[in-house]
Amino acid sequence: MGSRINYIALFIIVTVGVATGNLISNWITAEFVESEVEKATKAISKEISTQTKEVEQKVKIEQEKPKIQKITSQEYLMKQRELDDTGIRLAKKCSEWQIAHKDMQTQTSERGMKKHCEEYKNYIETGVLPNN
Repeated sequence: MGSRINYIALFIIVTVGVATGNLISNWITAEFVESEVEKATKAISKEISTQTKEVEQKVKIEQEKPKIQKITSQEYLMKQRELDDTGIRLAKKCSEWQIAHKDMQTQTSERGMKKHCEEYKNYIETGVLPNN
C-alpha cells in the first residue's frame, strides 16, 4: 500500500505541475496578445487620425474653390466694367472732377469729385448705374 500512496502523490504533483504550467502559459499568451492588440490599436488610431486630417484638408480645399472662382469671376466683371463705355465715361468724369478740385479747392469741386468718383467706384464694384 505504501507504494500506491507514492504513485498517487506523484500523480497529484504531476497533475498540479501540468495544470500550473498550462495556467502560466495561458497567462503569458494572454499578456502577449494584449500587448499586440494594444500596438495594433495605436497603429490603427494613428492611421485613422492621419486619414482624418487628410480628408479635412481636402474638404477645406473643396470649400475654398467656389470662393476662389467667385473672386476670379468678380474681378473679371469689375475689369469688364472698367473697360465698357459706361465705366470709361464715369472714370473720365471722376478724373475731371479730381483735376477741378485740385485746381480750385472749393466745397463744390470737392462734392462733385466725391459724387462722381463714388458713382464710378460703385459702378465698377456692383454694376449699378448712377441715377442721373
